[in-house]
Amino acid sequence: MRLRQIGLGVTLALSIAFQAHADDGQTAYDKGDYAGALAYWQPLADRGDAASQDGIGSLYALGKGVPQDYAQAIAWFAKAADQGLPKAQFHLGFAYLRGDGVTRDRNMALGWFRKAATQGYQPAQSMLDHMN
Repeated sequence: MRLRQIGLGVTLALSIAFQAHADDGQTAYDKGDYAGALAYWQPLADRGDAASQDGIGSLYALGKGVPQDYAQAIAWFAKAADQGLPKAQFHLGFAYLRGDGVTRDRNMALGWFRKAATQGYQPAQSMLDHMN
């Protein structure tokens, strides 16, 4: 039992540390330091951090600090969306709505927007309201 508590404590500490780094990436992004954001997010994204994966997807979608590459953006958004991150689900839905890196598909867009809205992500709910 004691070993399980230690393992839980280590897991919690690591998740807090990963979140702090992901937040550092967002801070860099917000300041226009896209290379800095990528440097923070890349190792976390490679280890499966959904927020960092979504951040990297945004960099590629907008061509911020990296060449614009919708295929890369979709790949990163999909990794985060499949983990249930509503912001990434919204980004993926938006890509399907516009046809950025994927075949334009209103039904796929609606599906991703619904997943995000179900989790209370307001931009997705607004998009659904606008589309209906």
